[in-house]
Amino acid sequence: GEQIKENKKLKKEQKPSPWRDRPIAESLREFDRMRRGFYAEGEATLRLKMDITHDNPNMWDIVAYRIIYKEHPHAGDRWCVYPTYDFTHCIIDSLEDITHSCCTMEFENRRESYYWLLDELSIFKPNVWEYGRLNIESNVLSKRKLKQLVMDNHVSGWDDPRLLTINGLRRRGFTAEGINAF
Repeated sequence: GEQIKENKKLKKEQKPSPWRDRPIAESLREFDRMRRGFYAEGEATLRLKMDITHDNPNMWDIVAYRIIYKEHPHAGDRWCVYPTYDFTHCIIDSLEDITHSCCTMEFENRRESYYWLLDELSIFKPNVWEYGRLNIESNVLSKRKLKQLVMDNHVSGWDDPRLLTINGLRRRGFTAEGINAF
């Protein structure tokens, strides 16, 4: 806990972690200890060795794995080390052959680290497109919230005409041309 706070202070000052240059074998041992539950949540992380002097803070040795003691829907409690969004987003997009990764504007400054990791792994680089968030009064547009409505059977499915999904709009009678013109 206290060391994580100290490391956050170092990061703000653009100073490297004291463990940044430890041998790979030692880092692998520590990762194994993280995986086997030797550390509490927030006590240890695994970072990518990037560029601590870069102008973009998202290039300053981002966290790849952290500890979370919460049961996973598929793995149960066998695994307590979870990857971060910044680490997995680009890899999953690449492995799933996503041609265009669409994100809201708050992710714009992460594009550089997104492409950096794909370059380091020498894997396919999707196009990244940031857009402004669309809000329409009295409507739910969040994928997470829409999914909850569908999963809890509050609506008849993704094509329920009350939802502002493409299929919902089509069931309402909107044409593809009309949706595209919007």
